[in-house]
Formats: sequence, structure tokens, C-alpha cells
Amino acid sequence: LERRMAKERRGGGVKKLKRVKRSTKYRKSPWAWKSDPLFQMALLSFTLFSLVGVTIFRMFHHDTASSSALHTNHQSKEGEYNSDNAGGSLLSRLRGKKYIIPDSMERIGSKNRWYTELRQEYDTEILPKDDERSLKFVEAERKRQGIYKQSPHAQTPYDINNCPDHPPEGYPMQWPVLDVLHNWPTDDPTPPKHAEIHQGICIFDYRTEMHKANKYRHKEVPFIMRNDPAVARTAERWNYPGYMEKLLMGKEDTMRRTEYSPNNHFMYWVDKRPREERQAAAKKLNKQKKNGENVHGGFGRGNQEEMAEAMHELSEFNELKDKLNDAIEYAEDHEDDDEAQEERTRLQHLVMKAKRKKKEAALENWQPPTENLRMTYSDWLEHANVTDDKLGPDNPHWYFRLIGCGDMGDHTTDGSCDKGSSEWLFDELTFFQPRREEEERPFYLIEPKEQKGIHCRFGMKGVIAENHFDLSRNAITLLGGQRRYILSSPNNCVNMNLLPRGHPSARHSAVDWSNPDLDDFPTFAKAHVNEIVMQPGDVLYLPTNWFHYIISLELNMQCNTRSGGGKIYREEITECGF
Repeated sequence: LERRMAKERRGGGVKKLKRVKRSTKYRKSPWAWKSDPLFQMALLSFTLFSLVGVTIFRMFHHDTASSSALHTNHQSKEGEYNSDNAGGSLLSRLRGKKYIIPDSMERIGSKNRWYTELRQEYDTEILPKDDERSLKFVEAERKRQGIYKQSPHAQTPYDINNCPDHPPEGYPMQWPVLDVLHNWPTDDPTPPKHAEIHQGICIFDYRTEMHKANKYRHKEVPFIMRNDPAVARTAERWNYPGYMEKLLMGKEDTMRRTEYSPNNHFMYWVDKRPREERQAAAKKLNKQKKNGENVHGGFGRGNQEEMAEAMHELSEFNELKDKLNDAIEYAEDHEDDDEAQEERTRLQHLVMKAKRKKKEAALENWQPPTENLRMTYSDWLEHANVTDDKLGPDNPHWYFRLIGCGDMGDHTTDGSCDKGSSEWLFDELTFFQPRREEEERPFYLIEPKEQKGIHCRFGMKGVIAENHFDLSRNAITLLGGQRRYILSSPNNCVNMNLLPRGHPSARHSAVDWSNPDLDDFPTFAKAHVNEIVMQPGDVLYLPTNWFHYIISLELNMQCNTRSGGGKIYREEITECGF
């Protein structure tokens, strides 16, 4: 009733009152402090201060204290190598800046993220730099494999483990090749009794005998460098369980060069058959493989009789060439002698004819000694890492290869010199980097501009690389396993019975050192050689034109690089037609 009476009183144009909401302008919210300018400024200052602090921490913190051991089930005596001692700092995981691989070069090497991350893991957490530990590793490997010593029949007037400051007269000593092969046949990878060999080259300690090594290198004679910390670090890393699998079977598990031989002999070759003949042979082989036939294109050393025939044609050619040189000299001194001029012309025709015949003999019935394949590291390992009952000189063997191109030729730093090249080799083997500044140049490279990349060959036990010489200096390092090197001075060239220029395997000996045929190659018995067994961490300095014959004594990893020196020992090699 009261509401109705009030409504009637408001009638007749009385304005209706509106409800007004109470203002909240001065009412405080519990979250008002977030929009306070003073708070925002303080928050910004704190953030900036934190960022600066973390940055400074990362820049200047180099704690290398080892974390707890990765493995706890191994014990080692004091002074012995134990991989359990390898470990990185706990705080290394907190470093967020871009990792720079130690001693890497800006110009060459791998720039791939996966490789940088892999190296960061091993360099900072698993195998941080510790020269003492790495040197103990290679020493332990040498002890495991056995210590080699000079045979009683191969003594030298100098101590190979403590050589004089300068190369002594007659260095390095050499012995009749047949004596060396009789003491240790090349088809047998098992060391002889008491590990006694015909060693004639010096072994220098990188830490204490660098002054000696420099003088021997200057004289261009071979020697072994041992206990180089940089080499030992790479050897330790490459032998650490799982590293090579991550390196070669992870992000970059690509098909790489692999050589196949039906036996244990491997001989370098360049196919010089006409293009049509090469294509026909390749087409036939591919067809056989597609049909499921277990065939390969390699024929080992090749036919020994054909090699002997090629050498016979070479001998006839050289005799005619000597006669021609004498005739030319005589004709020049007797220009009025018509018979002398006619004899010179006749011999010139005969030499040209013999040259064609020599080339035909070299290629007649020739077959590639090996087949070049592409294979992943895991596939090669499956073939190569087998038990001794599946080995033997007459069983198939495989040779795995890695190539780092570097500065080799124009536009090759991207790896175009070889499909699937491994440019990270220059980061792994920093001691083979082509640094051009003399103070930074590795000891093993004399002419960095002449470097022809880094080449690695992983050998199956029993693999033989036939005797040959190279046209430039060689620095060869062994990073795992063992290899036996039989070396010979270039002054033995005339007794090596080399396959001639123009032959697909020129610069290689025609003699099968596993079974020398002295009826076809009688001068081979006059050759003199010495030998050395390379073990992990060793580097062999091998001058230009020195002969080397290589036997893999177990599954092994070897890398080499070359650096100029083309004119050294030139006179000796010229005598053999090169």
C-alpha cells in the first residue's frame, strides 16, 4: 500500500530517480602494486643485473674439476691409464654460449652443429683435455700390443731409442729384403718370436727430442715421433667406447669410399682402358649383381705373368732408349756423317714403336686389382671386424676410407673434392692442419700450401698395401691398432721392379712380396729394406719417393697428409723411368 501511494505521489511528470553505483576510484585492489612504476623499474634493474652476472660467469668460469667418474667398476694402479678418470666439470653443462672446438680453424674444418655438439660433449664432460691421461692411454696401448725390439741379426751402431743429434752415416740401416721377409712373412700378421724385427729408424720423444727430430727432418730421412700430446688426445678419443659410432654412424652416417679385394692384397690403380671398355665392364658387373650373383670387380694383385711381360716390354724399351740417346749424342758431334743421322732416325722410330708396345702390354688383359665401392662405416665394420677363422690371405678384405679436402684445389672447402667428405678431420687431427704462419705451423707439415687434404684408411686385419713410392712428403699417424711398415730408400729403385709409367698401377712393385718370383724378377733379391711397427699415437715422417709396404696387424685406423717435396731424391727415381 505504501509503495502504491508513493507511486501515485510521483506521477504527473515527476522524474524517476536513477540508481547510482558507488565509485571505486579510491578503492585499493590487492594487485595494484604490479602497475606501480617503482616496482616495474626495480624488476627491470634486477633482470638486467642477472643477465650481466650470468654472462660474466660464463665468460670467466673455466672450472675443469672432474665430476664423478663415469664408470665405477674399474680400478687402476697409480700411474696407469684408466678411462674412468675422464670426466668434465659439473658446471660445464651450464655454459650456454656457442662452443668453439679447441684449435679449430676458421677457414677449414666442420661447421656443422651436430659435430660441434658432439665435441662439446666429449671435450667438456667425457674427455676434457688432460695430456698426462692421454699419454698414459697410448703407453698402455703399446704395452697391450707388445714392445718390439731389434732382431739379433739386425743390430745398428746407433741406439734407435736414443739416437744421436744428427743422422749418422748410413742412416737408416737396411738389410736384404729376403732376410726381412723370411723373418716375418707378410701374409702372417702375427709378430715373430720375441717380437724381434729389422728396425733401422729412430724413435723420438716429442716432449724431449724435438731438436733431434728437426735435424733428421731437415736431412729428409724417415723417423718416428712418439708422445705428441695432440696425437695422443685424438687416439684416446677415437678409441673411447662409442665415440666413432657417434662420429661416423650418427648425423653423418653416409656412404664413403671403400675398396674390396678378393684376397689380402691392395694395389692402387687408375683405369686407363678406353671409355667404352670401362663402361661395358661396369655394366656387366652391375647386371650380375642385380641378378643376385655374389661378384666383385677386384682381382687382387692381378696376373703375375702379365706383370712380368709388362716388365719385359719395359726393359726392351729402356734398352732402345739408351741406344737412341747414344746415337743422338754421336750424330750431334758428327753432323756430316749420313749413316749416323740415319741410325738416329731409325732408333727414333723403334723407340716410338716400343713405347706403343709397352703401353699395350701394360693394358693387355689388365683387370682392376680392387673394386671401388661406397659403404657406411657400420657396413664396413660388419665385414672387417671378424674372428681370425674368417681371415686369411685368400679371403675377401675391405679397406675403408675418409677424406678431408680442406684447401685441396679450388672451391673444395665445401667437400666437393669427394662425395661425403669428412671435413671434421681437420678438427680431429689438429696436428695436420695447414696453418701457414710459421710459429703456428704443425711440425709435420713443411709446405702447408702443398697439402693434399687428410686421408684416413681403416684397415682390416691382414690387409696389405703393395710396395710403392709417393711423389711428396708423407706424415702418417696411427690412431688405433697396429701396422707394420717395410721401408726402403729411393736408391733401391732399380731393384724394386716397378710397373712403368703408363701402367694403371705405375710406381708399384710388380713383385709379389708374399711370394717373390726370382726367376722373373732376379734383381729383387738385391733390394735392402728396414721395418717399423706403428702403434697408437705414433707419427711416421716419410720423405718423398721413399718406398713403403704396409701390413695391417689388426683392425686399425691410420691417417696421413702430404706437403710438397717433389724434387727430393729425384735423381734416384729418374733412373727407374719416373
